[in-house]
Amino acid sequence: MKVLRKRFLVVLTVVIGIATIIGAVVTYFVFPRELFLWYFGIPLFYYLVGLGFGEVLRRINRESNERLLNIYLMVKIAKIIITIFFMALSMMLVDNRYDKEFVVTIGIFYMVYLILESKFYFDFEKSLKRKKTNEKLKV
Repeated sequence: MKVLRKRFLVVLTVVIGIATIIGAVVTYFVFPRELFLWYFGIPLFYYLVGLGFGEVLRRINRESNERLLNIYLMVKIAKIIITIFFMALSMMLVDNRYDKEFVVTIGIFYMVYLILESKFYFDFEKSLKRKKTNEKLKV
């Protein structure tokens, strides 16, 4: 579990870092300069959400799969609600002329993070099943 969590944090840092650099270049040259000033809040937001997700999974003891699925779905719903709140707050602070560009940028980061999180959850579940199989074989 520790190894999987550390790997998630490393991959999260690398993926968000690369997406930030690519997105910053695109945003700087395609979108207006005013939007670029607010751009770095988006990857920081998703990085912090990823750290929170890792912490929630760290605190989960080896519980039943149903309980784990419920916790995972609650985290997903909380992430969507926090993202919508972040979008609304950001749109109030950023000039209204750039709302579409800002929402598109947040949406792209949301999809990148969603793919990363889903891959980690899949690996996490596979790890739990492997541990249960090994425990059954020892008995």
